[in-house]
Amino acid sequence: MVDFMSFKARVRRFLGPRLSNAVRNSLVSARAFLGLLPRVNRPDCVSALMRVRDEEWWIEPSILSIKDLVNEYVIMDASTDRTPEIIEGLRRDYGLNIIHVMDFDDDIARVSQRGLEMIRCRWVLRWDGDFVMTEYGVQFIKDLINRLRRDRYYAIYWPHILLVGDPFHQDPNAPLHSEHWLVTYTPGMRFIRIPGGFEYLYVPTTLAYRIEIDKPLSFHVDAKPKVRLLSRKYRWEHFVKGVNEPLMDYIKRRVEEDYGTDDLNKAAEIYYQELISKLVPYDKNKYGDYPEILKRYIEKYFEKSWVNLQ
Repeated sequence: MVDFMSFKARVRRFLGPRLSNAVRNSLVSARAFLGLLPRVNRPDCVSALMRVRDEEWWIEPSILSIKDLVNEYVIMDASTDRTPEIIEGLRRDYGLNIIHVMDFDDDIARVSQRGLEMIRCRWVLRWDGDFVMTEYGVQFIKDLINRLRRDRYYAIYWPHILLVGDPFHQDPNAPLHSEHWLVTYTPGMRFIRIPGGFEYLYVPTTLAYRIEIDKPLSFHVDAKPKVRLLSRKYRWEHFVKGVNEPLMDYIKRRVEEDYGTDDLNKAAEIYYQELISKLVPYDKNKYGDYPEILKRYIEKYFEKSWVNLQ
């Protein structure tokens, strides 16, 4: 599967995005004309598939920013902080339809697949605990899916605005991150593990139309407590390398090797400063202001003076 994906990527680079999309969508149209597309047998609603780990800063705005779009949430949760408590509070206070599963498997592809198999709706929104939808994004998506045919399959791409380290910085080389965040539940669709330990949602290209939206509709707020930023780096390294050493022992050893200290807070501060030094300030003039719901939580966890200066 990975080799096939690499081949597809090479073909796409060779043809260019527009021609590649046109060829793909023409093939899907031909199959539809010949009656070769499988029937759609799911309720015409939207399920959010969320994979979260220790997202107590952002889980509330993440869930609430899409509550007027989605009909159910399937949340695969590996948290040891207050995230589960916050999720249950939102379920209670807002009457949200939440399927909440604690799953501590480090293989995100396996976790995602288990969550996918619980989905009930025709539409699947891939959503993480640090994603926040813009105000206009919800209505844009609702209008779009209402215009699309109910007997067809789709993979809808748009860019997240990616904030890194804190809510005020971006990677100058990757300010946006585009994937198929919204798809119809398509026969043969599944999560696979790709190099680096990441997951990819494979959607058969012969069944699903590809729709690309240029305008960013959402934010990915990759801003965490400093110790968590550092620990995440080594947790991922531990998983990808298949290390047998207990995770916390591995983290402590690697911190001493890289930073010459056994003080995790001190090492985390050094790591954070190194990270920020490679970033650039978030440009509101280029990408627009933060959603109002995100502003409230930025002010909660960061100095208000920072928010006002941006």
